[in-house]
Amino acid sequence: MARHAIALLFSAAIFLATTQCAVAAPPDAPAAAPSVSDRQSQIRVYVLTFGPGDDAWEKFGHNAIRVVDDTVSGPWHDVAFNWGTFEFDDSFYWNFLQGRLNYSLDAELGQQTIDAYAKADRTVRQQELNLSLEQKRLLLHKLSENYKPENRHYRYDYYRDNCSSRIRDIIDEVSGGSLGAVSKGIPSGTTYRWHTRRLDQGTPWLYVALQAVLGQPVDRPIDEWNEMFLPEKLYDRLAEAKTYLNGARMPLVKSDQTLYASHRAAEPARPATTWPWFLAAGVALAGAFATTGHFARRHWAARWGLVALSTPWLLLMALGGIICGWAWFCTDHVVARHNENLMHVSILALPLLLGMPMLAFGRRRWANFFRNCAALMVAISALGLLLKALPWFYQVNFDIIALCLPANAALALVAWKLAEKPAPEIPVKNKARTQ
Repeated sequence: MARHAIALLFSAAIFLATTQCAVAAPPDAPAAAPSVSDRQSQIRVYVLTFGPGDDAWEKFGHNAIRVVDDTVSGPWHDVAFNWGTFEFDDSFYWNFLQGRLNYSLDAELGQQTIDAYAKADRTVRQQELNLSLEQKRLLLHKLSENYKPENRHYRYDYYRDNCSSRIRDIIDEVSGGSLGAVSKGIPSGTTYRWHTRRLDQGTPWLYVALQAVLGQPVDRPIDEWNEMFLPEKLYDRLAEAKTYLNGARMPLVKSDQTLYASHRAAEPARPATTWPWFLAAGVALAGAFATTGHFARRHWAARWGLVALSTPWLLLMALGGIICGWAWFCTDHVVARHNENLMHVSILALPLLLGMPMLAFGRRRWANFFRNCAALMVAISALGLLLKALPWFYQVNFDIIALCLPANAALALVAWKLAEKPAPEIPVKNKARTQ
């Protein structure tokens, strides 16, 4: 019922807003019924910007277009439109893995939306737009067209077509290119990965997963236009933009309010330097592998220790290689293509899941094959590090290299040693004692 009410409300609003001739008042209407221009002047348009939340899909923040029409009675005089709605059903994860997420435009009560984000302790800021009557008419028309069932859904892209970029595009068009004028072609000094690292560094599992699966496309420099995939950057550009109102050049933002200030820690201004921590973890793993491997032939505890340590690590390497390769070649995730991490997180670890226990317990069948797999995995990883000197290998993946290369090098050394034939024991003859 709510959606039907919204549709009826804004269909009526569009009709009145786009009608150029006078509307005759019915006999029983007040003599001072508002004209189209009077009514339009009472419609206020805002951009709502919400700060980050707790869930993975809330880390980049959110935003919405809020339309308030004081000439309409009832709660639906205040409506917030956002392009961030998705169905969390049984097919969500499969569609996510394939890069085929379907999002849609939704409309909700404006004040109710604000209250919900404030209750979740997410900062809420509101910018009122300085739009002419004609610009408001165009905006309402576009919102109405976008809200139609046949237009409401779209294929979501994290960086290029999301809730923020949709609002950016519609406001830029309505305001005569005011956002493009202050952002297109202007270097931001950042990349998609730079912002992803900055905003996800507080969630280690998500940070590591995204660092591994994202490829070269997210490391290309972006301008300030593309940087507005983030709601906070759209907020900044709106504050800088100018528009023409009644023949005069005016700020696009008429007023700016903070409706709720979160108690969360402020967003990091830049990504932290994390590769030393990854290197420390990689060296620690390497030390554990080398120590247990050194004593594996002499102590049963060392054999089991080597198997217990190497199995989850090799499983992680194998699954990581499969996922990264699948995301590149078999999905619609453009940002996962040309992923240099496939040189460091390798499916060559898969046979070693069987090989390392066999080598640890002295089984020599396929020993040369297993040690060659381990050596090849490290050689490819070392080559990937050396290739960073070339301009074609610009992916920012030193975290992954620092973690994987030392650990895999130690495992390769252990595999090589265990694959060698043990030296035959030389019997010692007891000499006869002489009186």
